[in-house]
Amino acid sequence: MKNILISTIILLLIPSLAHGQTKVTKLRFGIYAPNTAFGSNSERWSYIQKIASYVQGVTKIPSTGSAYAQAGQFSGAAGGLDFALVDGVYLATRGGWTVLATSMYGGSSRAPWGLYSRGTSTFAGLKGKSLVISRAGGRETTLVDGLLYGEVKVNSWFGSVKIVPDLAAAVQTVRNGGADAVFAPMAMASGLTLVFAAGSVPNASFVQINRKLPADIVAKVRAAVQSIGSGGLGGMGGPSRGGIMGGKPKATFMNTMPGVLGFAFRGFLKPFTGTYEKSPLLKNYIR
Repeated sequence: MKNILISTIILLLIPSLAHGQTKVTKLRFGIYAPNTAFGSNSERWSYIQKIASYVQGVTKIPSTGSAYAQAGQFSGAAGGLDFALVDGVYLATRGGWTVLATSMYGGSSRAPWGLYSRGTSTFAGLKGKSLVISRAGGRETTLVDGLLYGEVKVNSWFGSVKIVPDLAAAVQTVRNGGADAVFAPMAMASGLTLVFAAGSVPNASFVQINRKLPADIVAKVRAAVQSIGSGGLGGMGGPSRGGIMGGKPKATFMNTMPGVLGFAFRGFLKPFTGTYEKSPLLKNYIR
């Protein structure tokens, strides 16, 4: 009688256990990555479609891919996505998602950036000129302030600041004469004049948004992402989540002149500890 009772309980539990397991009937992929080397939003769409198609072939689960040109659109849709390739600048200020892989554009998970112009080689020469930057999910000012270490007010130094849809458009705007300077990854700025190296910015990362997915499906998606290369990503490496600089850093004076200090810490030139009059930074900084 006891054995019959136990067997009956087990039989009753099996349906409820099966019901508790989430059956994945569809996988949804998204991409919001303006600060990558993709030439347009259509290229980003093509990339996420490749990912969705590859995963569907491997898992036999219907998969879709969507590209978002604006942060607001992506934020509104994120709750309905399972995975996404997300802009590094946007991701650096947002938590809660699991990073599965990170773009290796520029050789590492962070790409070296710089301020580039159409010929002007000094920062002083850009006073009152136009700056163009790519969309960064509403963090454009934060990004530029970080790249300048908060030493100057962007809107005061530059005559105008234009925001365009993505990095490719920003660089091309300067090449075409539509603006005088651009902040961009060094790997994208061929043909332009480097004014100064501006530190590094985190690359885009592929993230898991839906935490309820089975581990085997997540593993297959990770493998798919790392196997499908793209010129806009430079290949995908292991997960890495980076921050962005913002504001003015705390530091000890290297000499008595703040102007020299500022440029030394920003990395415009090698740190200089001589007298102010002999500083090679004078031609760049004094205005």
